[in-house]
Parts: sequence; C-alpha cells; structure tokens
Amino acid sequence: MLSAQARFRRRSLAWIGWALPAIGVMVIAFMWAFVLHSLAAERARVVADAYAKARSLNRAFEEYTERALSQLDQISNFVAYGVEQRGRDVDLPGLLRRGLVTQPGLVALYVADADGNVIASTGQGLGLNVADREHFKVHVDGKTPGLYISKPLVSRVSQAWTVQLSRRLQTPQGAFAGVVVVLTDPSYFTRFYDEQQLGREGVISFVGLDWTVRARRSGDRLWFGETAGNNFLIHELARASEGTYSATSRLDGVPRLLAYKQLADRPFVVFTGLAESEVLAEHEARRRDELAVAGVATAVLLAIFGALSALVQRLRRSERQRHIADRRLREVTDNLPALVAYIDTAQCFQFCNATFHSWLGLDPAAQVGRHMVEVLGPAMYEARRAAVERALAGERVEFDVETPVRGEIRCLHNVYIPDPARDGRIRGLYALSSDVSAQKAVERQLAALARVDALTGLPNRHALNERLHEALARAERSGDLLALMFLDVDRFKDINDRFGHGTGDRVLKEFADRLRGSVRSTDTVARMGGDEFVIVLEGLGTDVEPTAVAQKIVAQMNRPFEVDGQVLVVTTSIGVAFHRHGNLDPAALLARADGALYAAKTAGRNTFQLSLL
Repeated sequence: MLSAQARFRRRSLAWIGWALPAIGVMVIAFMWAFVLHSLAAERARVVADAYAKARSLNRAFEEYTERALSQLDQISNFVAYGVEQRGRDVDLPGLLRRGLVTQPGLVALYVADADGNVIASTGQGLGLNVADREHFKVHVDGKTPGLYISKPLVSRVSQAWTVQLSRRLQTPQGAFAGVVVVLTDPSYFTRFYDEQQLGREGVISFVGLDWTVRARRSGDRLWFGETAGNNFLIHELARASEGTYSATSRLDGVPRLLAYKQLADRPFVVFTGLAESEVLAEHEARRRDELAVAGVATAVLLAIFGALSALVQRLRRSERQRHIADRRLREVTDNLPALVAYIDTAQCFQFCNATFHSWLGLDPAAQVGRHMVEVLGPAMYEARRAAVERALAGERVEFDVETPVRGEIRCLHNVYIPDPARDGRIRGLYALSSDVSAQKAVERQLAALARVDALTGLPNRHALNERLHEALARAERSGDLLALMFLDVDRFKDINDRFGHGTGDRVLKEFADRLRGSVRSTDTVARMGGDEFVIVLEGLGTDVEPTAVAQKIVAQMNRPFEVDGQVLVVTTSIGVAFHRHGNLDPAALLARADGALYAAKTAGRNTFQLSLL
C-alpha cells in the first residue's frame, strides 16, 4: 500500500504532467491572443486615423472642386448674359484679353446658336456644328436649368480631353437660342493631388452620379471618362451624402480607404482615397517584427515547456520505477517474520512493513509520519530511545528487549542501522526487530544443561563453583556459619568392576536422590564428577547442625540399594569444612573438606570427619 506522501507525489506528478502542456498551450495562446489583439487594435487605430485623414482631405478636395465649378459657372453665366444682351456681337476674345473670363483650367469658350452652329469662339472652331453633342442636346428642351457638366470627351478642334460646361441661351420670349460652352481641361480638377498627403497610390476622383469619371488621379496616372462606382457606394450614397468605406478599384486594382462626399446641388461625388498598403506600411513592418518576436517567444516557450514536460515524464518514469521497487521491497519485507521500519531524524516512522499489523495490531500505512512514542507507547519507546539516539548519531546498534507481541511477552532482537547521506549527514535509520524468544529459550536450556549433571540431575562442578561463590558472599555479609560436605561412594570402583557401569550409574542416581532427601531445599547438592558429591549448607547457627546432617546421610546410605533386582551394600565417607568470617577462596574450602574426607577414609569409611575452623 502506498503511503499518503507517495500517493500525493504520484498524483502531483500526474497532474503536473497533464497541466504543463495545457499551461504551455494557454500561455502561448494568451501571448498570441495578446499580440494579435494588440496588432488588431493598432491596425484599427491606424485605419481610423487614415479614414479621418481621408475625410479631411476629401472635404478640402470638395471645396476645391466646388470653387472651380462655381468660377466656371460664373464665366458661363457672364458670357450667356452678354450674348443674350448683345446677340452675335459678343466679343469673346476681347473678354479673355481684358481678363474678364480668365480661370485656371479654362481651355476655350464658344457660343453655338439654336441650330448648333458655333457663332463665337475664343479659339478655332467657328462654323463647327455641335448639335450632336450631349452638352448641346440637354438644353434644347429646357429641362436642364443652370450649368451642365458633360462627360469627358475629345475636342474636335484640339483633339484633347475636355470637360464641357454648358449653359442654355434663350430669347426674351424664353425660346431656345443656343448654348454657351466652357471647355475645361479635366486634369485641372486633379491638381489638388498632393503626393505628400495622399502617397504614391492615393487617389482623388471627380465622378458624376452617372458613374462616369470626370477626372481621376493616382500618382502620375490620370483617368477620364471611365465608368466607376459599385453597389456598396450606391447603397452608402442612398444612406448618407458623406462617408467612408474601403474598396479595391476596378480601374487599377489598388485596395484603398476612401472618403466620399456628394457635391451640394450637383449630381457629382468627390472621392479621396489612401492606399491600404501605404497606410499600413509602418504597421505591417511592426506587425512582422512583433510576429517574429512572438514566433521566437513561442519557440522558446515550446522549448521550455517541452523540457519541463520531458523532465516531468522522466520523474514520472522514475516514480513508477520507484513504485515498482517499493512494491517489490514491500512484498519482501511484508513476508519477513520481523518488524522492518525506516525512522527519520525526527524519530517519525516513514516506512512500516505488514508485520506491524500481525505482531502489534497496527496499520502500517497509518503509522507513517507519526512519532515513535505515538506508535509504540511511552514504555516501549523509552526502552528503545537511547539506542535510537545512538543510531541517529551514526552508530550501528544491536540490543534485545522484551515486547508485548500478540498478547504475550516476547524477546525481540533489534538492529538499528544509520542511513548516511553523501555528505555524511545521517538522514534516518533502518530498524529490524526479529523475535528471538525461541532462541533465547534454547539458550537458557543450554545454559541450564551446562550447569546440570546429566546422570543425576544435580548441579555440576561449574554450577557448584557459581553457587559456592554466592554462598560465601552471603555468609560474609550475614556472619552465619557455612558448612561444605565433600562425599564419595565407598569402593565404587568395585561396584563398577563387578556389576558393570550401568549398575554403577543407577547406584549413583539412587545415591543422589538420597542426598537430596537428606537436606533442606535451600541447600545445594552437586556432583563433582565420578562418585564425588558436594553439599553446601547455609545459614547455620552452630557446627551441631552439619554434624546431624552428616549422621543422617551416613544412615541413609546404610539402607540396602536395590538395583536391577540385586541388593547392594553402599556406604559413604564425608569430609566437612566450616566457614564463618573472612574472605575465603572456594577452592581452599573444598581443599579443607577434601582433607576431612581423606581422614574419614582413613578412619575406616562409612563415617564423617570435621575440619576444624
């Protein structure tokens, strides 16, 4: 089972692995949206400024055109008045010479009678007939009052393009008497064009509502008489007499931002246009630069987020590999008959195997992040605290401690191994606790067996030495009398030789049983080896008590021994040594008792002798 920290780490990496590309896309999208929005806003501002400039220029162009037409109209009106007053005697060349009918752009003046014959002219053309010309025919029926501005046409005299402005002549009775015609160079209307203001591909145009161009200029190019206009413009004119729009000209194919205005009381429209390419040139240069910068930024962001995503993917792969390794480790540790844990420097568990549940009833995952005292309890923690501190100081520690496991006290062997970082700093410790209760029981059994005579079940020579040291120390402290009896079986070799070692062993066992029955339970009866035995009597008041015990033992041994269906006579000899005050080596006390035993043997056996203090 994954720890909460590991689950959080895996979920975080998974979320980051998904979120990083999304964030990258969002950042790039936001950047591009910002760049494109800024460029669009700038373009809209540039276009709005261009429209404002086009409107301003077009109003100036409209004023220029209106002024030129008004002046030409005044000339035609002046000449018409003179003709109507003087008839054919009007002196047009004289008027020009006197400057009465001068006007820039004026090419010629002529007067035609009711039949269309030119009767007066400032130049050539006398005698020509213009009855077929549109600017003549529109005045015949009297339905075209005032000034009429013709479509551009080629002069029959100069063979040059002209726009002919005509006015009706009539008799005092109102009958048609002919026309006065002012011939104008159509390029005159385009002299307003200023390249510094309009650019090389800007345009000005003077167009009739019949959509025939009277004069149009763009850069060095001039147009006269072409058909212009489009449905959008027609719609706009129906809606408002002045406005702006964008269009691509059918005449030169140049997209432009245009301002238009219909002339007051005249069926004409003037246009001023700025070429989009020139208006947006600086903007497009900035746009290319900003798009290039955005492109580079996009590449950098893609590289950064790509690198971060690759790093996260590597981390996720590492995390998956770590998870697999952790799972394998847990599969191993969970099946070990031992407590396995990792404890950090704050003495908090960071890993616990499943044995924590089976032995201690603790959920391993729930213990992660908890302090040892919370998990183990104060008593168990105190039993381990010093060892933990030593291990966290860098020392490998092994110790045994008794611990409640599954309702019974068990002996656990603990190994704490420090976990050093590369810089030598201890990051935590690995803890392994195994149940050695059975091993300890075996050790105790072996230790006990090492101190017990296998034949008689009495303490052996090794156990006697330990007990004798302890008894002498107690006697020294209390001041009580202590007696040591050294015994052997009289003529035991003869029994072995006559009846065999099996019988001899059974005699020794019976001998040991009778010795145990002759003393107190607090006294020590030990077999030294062979047929030699030792009895230690403690807490004696006088030497009378050991004497009585010796007599009792001699009497007990005089009773017949029934072994393997045979009745044997077995006796013993006893040497008794005493100790009351002072330090005495156990070997010295045994030597004194052995001397007394020798005296008993010399005295004829089946008796005891005392070694005086």
